[in-house]
Amino acid sequence: MTSIASPASSTAALAGTSTLSPAMARALLVLVTAAGVAAGLLTTGTEAFASAFALAGAELAHLLRAMALLKMAMAVGMAAAVLWRFGSPVTPAWWAAYALACAGMAAGPGLIWQMAYVRTGALLLHAGLFGTLILLWRDPAMGARLSTMVAARRAVLRAR
Repeated sequence: MTSIASPASSTAALAGTSTLSPAMARALLVLVTAAGVAAGLLTTGTEAFASAFALAGAELAHLLRAMALLKMAMAVGMAAAVLWRFGSPVTPAWWAAYALACAGMAAGPGLIWQMAYVRTGALLLHAGLFGTLILLWRDPAMGARLSTMVAARRAVLRAR
């Protein structure tokens, strides 16, 4: 039989281990994500971009660029959810997993924008999105953070 940890026990378990502060975790994640975007944009040279653009044609190039912008918006939304999760302390192992997923999903739209590695960019983006979703779902501190938010909201509603 499996047991579900209460928010208090998962918070106590986090307190006993080495954790990153919320401000430090957020700042480091922003740096890693920005590095992922830069890596995606700078991976291909101007020659590869020019040949991919000429091969694709103007209409397909505009479509791919629009898709890259849409995919970047999806990645920004998921990164915002991770930054919200980092409002509470996080262990270095969980932070590294989140950072890897966010860097991959941030590099994907950059590769698609350059049009030389569209398949690789799509693979990185979707792997990062699914990885981040799974991490948010399985993170024990996420339940504690959500239950605190729900309790605060219920208290406000009862006060009315």
